Amino acid sequence: MQHILSFTPEEFSINITSMGEKTFRAKQILDWIYKKNKMSLDEMQNIPKELRDKLIEHFDFSNFIISNKSVSQRDKTTKYLYSLSDGLQIETVKIYAKDRITLCLSSQAGCPYNCSFCATGKMGLKRDLEVHEILGQIISSLDEKEKLTNIVFMGMGEPFANYDNVLKSIKIINSADAMNFGARRITISTCGLADKIEEFAKEGLEVNLAISLNAADNKTRSSLMPINNKFNISRVIAAVNEYIRVTNRRVTFEYVMLEGINDDINSAVRLATILNGLLCSVNLIVYNQTLGEYIPSDKKTVVEFQNILTIKGINSTIRKSAGSDIAAACGQLAVI
Repeated sequence: MQHILSFTPEEFSINITSMGEKTFRAKQILDWIYKKNKMSLDEMQNIPKELRDKLIEHFDFSNFIISNKSVSQRDKTTKYLYSLSDGLQIETVKIYAKDRITLCLSSQAGCPYNCSFCATGKMGLKRDLEVHEILGQIISSLDEKEKLTNIVFMGMGEPFANYDNVLKSIKIINSADAMNFGARRITISTCGLADKIEEFAKEGLEVNLAISLNAADNKTRSSLMPINNKFNISRVIAAVNEYIRVTNRRVTFEYVMLEGINDDINSAVRLATILNGLLCSVNLIVYNQTLGEYIPSDKKTVVEFQNILTIKGINSTIRKSAGSDIAAACGQLAVI
């Protein structure tokens, strides 16, 4: 039995008509789920009981089980620990800013790429998340009347390593007959799977793309991110050039600042040289300590690094971390 969140609106409509029902019933049901955030059939007041009984026989309507919920005392960031049907667990983070509520979604249970500064990578990969497990994070994490403004695929896992399921999820999120959530308010982050960046360019989606770079030379990047041994900096930049050529969309490079590793003046100059001429910006992220292996760059060093990028004509911002007191910040998500 497939989960109700596994279907695109088109697929669900076909299922409903095959059950002998009118197509408008499919829209009614999806409106309850995606517009009103209701998964219980008992709450779907305009759906006849006879149809509700049929739906129970044909589809799984189960909701996520929240095993734990942590709320930051600093900034209201909320981290959810969800238990999946096979006993595995994942984490999802809801971030509050001035007029924004951002949901940080996981795409895998664990991660296969073992970046040395990331707690999730230390878990290894347990498995990919199914479409309904990705979408279920959204429905289960929103309180009644909360209006979500942004979705980022920056939680546990590498989204492009679960390409088909992530892509289908985005299409459902974006669909006017489902969540009707604007593509430009969705960001997908990758550790630099160059072949998938090129494939994603052809999808015709106006989703934002962020790439975790974290070093300006291959030796340093390989020590931080083993994926660099397969897709080195030159290969990633070539893929980004192709992405920009096809989409004409700006790319964000994420750069985690590690004291004495990648935060010196020479690294800033090299980074500016690599990115020269690209339609891009840089997100400087002060390292959020996880296993104590690295030390975060101090504020003065980060500002000096940014100043060099600015002088060299590279746009950049310093990302303010949220939820670090509950291990919900960038690189801190992990389930033991």
